[in-house]
Amino acid sequence: MMAKQESAWKQMIHFYRHDYEEQHAPMLYGDVWLKTKSHDRLLLGLSDQGQHNLGVVHQLDLPTKGQHLVAGDPLVTITDDQGAHLVSIPFGGTVQKLNKDLQAAPQSLINNKQTDNWLVQLKAD
Repeated sequence: MMAKQESAWKQMIHFYRHDYEEQHAPMLYGDVWLKTKSHDRLLLGLSDQGQHNLGVVHQLDLPTKGQHLVAGDPLVTITDDQGAHLVSIPFGGTVQKLNKDLQAAPQSLINNKQTDNWLVQLKAD
């Protein structure tokens, strides 16, 4: 029995979907992923690698809305059963939005998909 050929249309859709996903995949900076929302608005979150190293999460300490951060400042302090883990921000900006759902239920951080583990929206310098 011969394998069924995909139509040229379907092949083209797969090609462009893969191309789009590659172009829009988050960039990784250690334990932080970054996604561009517009030319100066960025979404930063905890990467799968950062998530993997955590135990039971008890608390998230995020910066405050309107706070200006410079590269190397703490983006988040995650407290789990092993202690406090400090995650630094890779570059500077002003915090525009915080993930309130994650702050309210920090234990979901270890089970969420990477995209749901966004921490802050930043207006880049």
